[in-house]
Amino acid sequence: MAQAESYDINALKVCPAPVLDACSERLPCEYCGKKVRFFCYQCLRPVSALEGQVPQIRLPFKLDVVKHEGEKDGKSTALHAKVMAPEDVQVIAFSPTCLDDVDVERTALLYPGPDATNIADMDPASFDKVIVIDGTWRQAKGMLRHSPKLRNMRKVTVSPRRTKFWRYQNFDDSYMATIEAIYFLYRDSVLS
Repeated sequence: MAQAESYDINALKVCPAPVLDACSERLPCEYCGKKVRFFCYQCLRPVSALEGQVPQIRLPFKLDVVKHEGEKDGKSTALHAKVMAPEDVQVIAFSPTCLDDVDVERTALLYPGPDATNIADMDPASFDKVIVIDGTWRQAKGMLRHSPKLRNMRKVTVSPRRTKFWRYQNFDDSYMATIEAIYFLYRDSVLS
């Protein structure tokens, strides 16, 4: 495996602090009423105080986030992708049959390993969708074991980078947060 490179998070040219700092309290979600700080984990929409201030982007291909039932919403970084790209990201609760309708010929799984192709080396016309697993590494491996479709899907990966997200894990800093892997998936596919 290649050595994980560092990246400059400031090069992302985003400045969320003024927007997020203005939202200093929990507010009720307009759709379900749950009190949340920045966005609702169930509805995956920003709170009303942030309406119009959270970027809404379109992605060059669809993304399905397959979420392990044990992954806590408050810990999940993948949910942010749905908040920012609601038309192109779908969040799916994992079950052994949740992907029965997926066209495996036109779909890839973002998952590292010796059988994964770097997204920068793929023809963008060869797929319409990428699936990402949202869960701990242990949960992700269990999902692969219990889903023949996931296990047998063509795998893509990104060039390794050192994570900028702190979270407790028993792995080195080359294991990125899900949202980092999603960001580099799109960045590397477009810049290739």
